[in-house]
Amino acid sequence: MTIHMKTASVVINTYNRAAYLRNAVRSIASQSYPEIELIVVNGPSTDDTEAVLEEVRGSGLQIKTARCANRNLSESRNIGIAEAAGDVVFFIDDDGVAHPDWVARIMSAYDDPEVGAVGGFTIDHTGITFQCRYTVCDQYGNATFLNLIDPTQMLDALHGFSFPSLLGTNSSFRRDQLLAINGFDETFAYFLDETDVCLRIFKRHGKILTVPQAFVFHKYAPSDLRSVERIPQSLFAPAKSKAYFVIKLGARRPDESNPALAAHAELERYSREIQFSNRWFLDHKKIAAEHYFRLDDNVRKGVSEGIRAGLDVTDDVATGTKKTDLNKGSHFKPLTGPERAQQVRKRLRIYFVSQGFPPQDTSGIARWTHECAKALTARGHEIHVITRSSTTNFVDYIDGIWIHSVVDEFPENQILPAPVEIPESLARRSSAVFTEIKRAEGVWGVDVVSAPIWDLEGLYCVKYLQKPVITSLHTTYLLALPSKPDWLDRPDYRRNHVDKVIAAEKWLLNTSARILGNSSEIVREIDSAYGVALKNDSQRVSVIPHGIASTTSASGADGRSQAGTALSVLFVGRIEQRKGVDQLLRALLRLRGSKFKVNVNIVGAWPSQTDRYAQLVSSLAKEVSAKRKDISITFTGYASEEVLLRHYESADIFVAPSRFESFGLIVIEAMRGGCPVIASDIGGMREIIDGTTGCLVKVDDPESLASSLDKLITDQALRTQMGEAGRKKFAATFTADVMAAQLETYFRGMVQSEVRT
Repeated sequence: MTIHMKTASVVINTYNRAAYLRNAVRSIASQSYPEIELIVVNGPSTDDTEAVLEEVRGSGLQIKTARCANRNLSESRNIGIAEAAGDVVFFIDDDGVAHPDWVARIMSAYDDPEVGAVGGFTIDHTGITFQCRYTVCDQYGNATFLNLIDPTQMLDALHGFSFPSLLGTNSSFRRDQLLAINGFDETFAYFLDETDVCLRIFKRHGKILTVPQAFVFHKYAPSDLRSVERIPQSLFAPAKSKAYFVIKLGARRPDESNPALAAHAELERYSREIQFSNRWFLDHKKIAAEHYFRLDDNVRKGVSEGIRAGLDVTDDVATGTKKTDLNKGSHFKPLTGPERAQQVRKRLRIYFVSQGFPPQDTSGIARWTHECAKALTARGHEIHVITRSSTTNFVDYIDGIWIHSVVDEFPENQILPAPVEIPESLARRSSAVFTEIKRAEGVWGVDVVSAPIWDLEGLYCVKYLQKPVITSLHTTYLLALPSKPDWLDRPDYRRNHVDKVIAAEKWLLNTSARILGNSSEIVREIDSAYGVALKNDSQRVSVIPHGIASTTSASGADGRSQAGTALSVLFVGRIEQRKGVDQLLRALLRLRGSKFKVNVNIVGAWPSQTDRYAQLVSSLAKEVSAKRKDISITFTGYASEEVLLRHYESADIFVAPSRFESFGLIVIEAMRGGCPVIASDIGGMREIIDGTTGCLVKVDDPESLASSLDKLITDQALRTQMGEAGRKKFAATFTADVMAAQLETYFRGMVQSEVRT
């Protein structure tokens, strides 16, 4: 016997929310439920909404689109119903984001044929706290919000003045029920529209349910009706809707001796409450007097028009005004495209821990995490990044990635016992990370966690989380120590912080069930430095090289020097001893003279001007400028990703004179841009540069570096040959897609192994 799987039509009604719409659409494209179509109804938007929809269609995502000529949410929703061909019609706001299992969890409630409407729990703009769980409304449109008690059973039994209701941004209805009540009442241009639908379904004895785990994250974005501070800009539409609802439904109460008088008393109460609220805004200088009087006038006019419209209604179950034909006869159009195709495979829920994350932080771990997150999201996986917040804890959804920003100020009395003594600041951080992942486990679930060894962020997860936890290898405190004079010169800090971290790093290396290296060299270096026997431990240790997106700059132009012109030499990295820019400056003093002028661009953030290393770099740069008139040096400071791409694509030679790199993302970035590389023969860089793509030089050997620079400066053919070889090697080995495919296999194997045990 063939079992029919119910189909779902998801409707997004949008108006001037282009910046939010992308994420709303993407969250539906990422749904686990297979039988979905997506309908976007655009109101009379004046922003870039149509361009966003064209971008969505251009990406290969197959969606339905429609237009609503008026700023009327109920009319827009009816247009969505007319386009919908699914058994169940879902509604989510354009500033909402759906949990990946939102549709699936709600659809399971429709197995009961008496169910007419289903919603879920809605989480507010913080991504953490609830905006709404269970909702009960009365026939005046007043809502009571319950947190723990599901009122459905009692209200179904009593069937009185109150009824279960849903929030519009997290609601669904059987399509045949919507057709039976003639859809949304278009007199409700905004506010109480879904409440009216719930009441009419309830009066037809349709069950209205709330599924706790069916989450929608509601950003509650500003609009023409409210500011970013949620201050009303106009109250005409909600006031009209309130009065219309009360007169249409509340004034017909059978249990009230004088329902008309009671309804008008309710509108009087409502008007006073709104006036009091507006007066508070005025008294606290949130609005000007003109704004206050305008809002007051909005309420008076809205209530008056709503009463007039309500008196015209003769049947409280039928719709009032409705211009839209709901029986359009649309065909179901499955939501297909690259992202949906990946849903056939089992979605993994992967958590990456990284203090920084682009665009605010573009350091090595942050950039690697970003590349992993983007590439694995594109392969259909659900990616969460646990990063740092300087203000408060919040969760956001950006480009298909869940970003959990967590403050370090974790309460000391809530920190679990550490398996090894660590500095208090890092204990707070690691505890905050662990606590957020445990909280998220109850909302999304967790399959696997990857945390870097740096700053021990994953230590509490390794100790306490009952899920696969990977410790990813990067530069460690012990490996960084020789290049940290501020650590070496401060005995108290060395003893109380650095040495404790190094001991805890060794605990992580010995204890972690899974260790992921980005190069064989970092495994070897750490094995030697810590004496932890990782090299031959294939059960725990794996190596997957880093990868980056195959991106080119917007211009796509090759800005490299032509014969007889100045050459561009590029350095990218923080101005710190480990990155070794002083080695480049010392080598420049040793260059042989040539017919070329050399422009050196040094891209990277500076420490404070009092930093001793920064002072050394400044002194060396002045010396080069004074002694070598054929060399110019430009310090550009921090550069955005787009600017950095242009630097790579226009550089003739890239120099990475680091004293240590666990991998060297900067090297493959240069190779992606077709730039020949000179790098230190150290760490992961010696695995990337093989003689055909660039040159390796000894650390702290300016003569060797100068010799390689001279060789490439004077030989354009060699530069071109190495640049092309590097570009080919990058495409074959170091793209984000290659990395993501390996990571996916690695994570799947780990999860399956966990299931078997």
